Amino acid sequence: MESDENKAEINGKPELVIETDTKFCPLCAERIKSAAIKCRFCGEDLLAYETKQKDAVEKIIYSEHPPLIYSLVQYLWIILTLGLILIYYFIKSRQVKFIISTQRVKVETGIFMKQTEIIELFRVDDFEIVSPIAQRILGYGILRIKSSDRIRPNLDIYGLPDPERIYNSLRDCVMREREKRGIKVWVNA
Repeated sequence: MESDENKAEINGKPELVIETDTKFCPLCAERIKSAAIKCRFCGEDLLAYETKQKDAVEKIIYSEHPPLIYSLVQYLWIILTLGLILIYYFIKSRQVKFIISTQRVKVETGIFMKQTEIIELFRVDDFEIVSPIAQRILGYGILRIKSSDRIRPNLDIYGLPDPERIYNSLRDCVMREREKRGIKVWVNA
């Protein structure tokens, strides 16, 4: 039986009026107010649920080949070899691709035969940003990732523009992935 507040008369006939300021709870499917932050039926925190759902989707943070030239030393070699080394730099640049997402770091290598190495972010133990002067002048740097992965415990992502920004994004993602899996890290004091 419908309540009187949801009924209206149109042309003398009772019609059901659906309130536009309501929505359905994503967990229990009950109708709640649109501005609700907690479901009155199941008690779920809707903002936390929405955040958890967004975090579950993997998003790409960085996906690029290293730049062709990312160091002043490379410029010196180009001058000394009259530009012939550019062919080598091009092949070297195209055979590696770094893909950093909110859940993992992938390194694709090879031109004819591709090989992909993956480090899950919950395994990452530490980061280090290395900025040699020859790269820093051109605006590049190296992000060194140290992990508990047995196959590839250390990974250098070189030729990164603004490695500090990528580090900050990755650090937040590592914490989120560890929290999602319930992983605690103990530090010797």
